[in-house]
Amino acid sequence: MALAGTLLFCIDCGDLLDRVAPQKKGYRMPALPNAESKWWPISTQTFSRADAFPSTLQAKRSNVRAIHHSQVETWVMTSETCPACDNTATLFREMQLRGADEGSTLFFRCTSCTHKCAA
Repeated sequence: MALAGTLLFCIDCGDLLDRVAPQKKGYRMPALPNAESKWWPISTQTFSRADAFPSTLQAKRSNVRAIHHSQVETWVMTSETCPACDNTATLFREMQLRGADEGSTLFFRCTSCTHKCAA
């Protein structure tokens, strides 16, 4: 008799033995009384690797998360004065709206009154 995980095989013929509910702590193979005394385990704990059972949901997981540009604050703090409320803390963003040979446009947003202007 040979145990391979939770399966019990006969050493002589190689047949897989049926699991029988034991009356005591182990199960001895009745057909081979002179065989070595290996006992059937009552309980066995098995462990599997995380990649042993692949799934489509697990395949979608990634260490990199895609973020939409609307979720990220892209405005930078500057000391430009707001023309509406004279606040000195404003945010600005630079965008290239015209051709490459022309300058970019600066957009300002006040931190206190949310006034927006372009320069």
